[in-house]
Amino acid sequence: MFTSLTAASGGVCCLLDTESDAFQICWLNGQPIQDTVPGARFADYRDLVAVWPGHDQ
Repeated sequence: MFTSLTAASGGVCCLLDTESDAFQICWLNGQPIQDTVPGARFADYRDLVAVWPGHDQ
């Protein structure tokens, strides 16, 4: 449901608050994904934003 809403609204990222120390990433740059922030791929939100298209504009 959340990935569909993110896609329909043109969002680049969808994070779910799982009431833990990490947020579950379920949508990133048009693709479903199962990852967390912080996590192995994204140490913090800056690392996550760095993979968004046009983030430096």
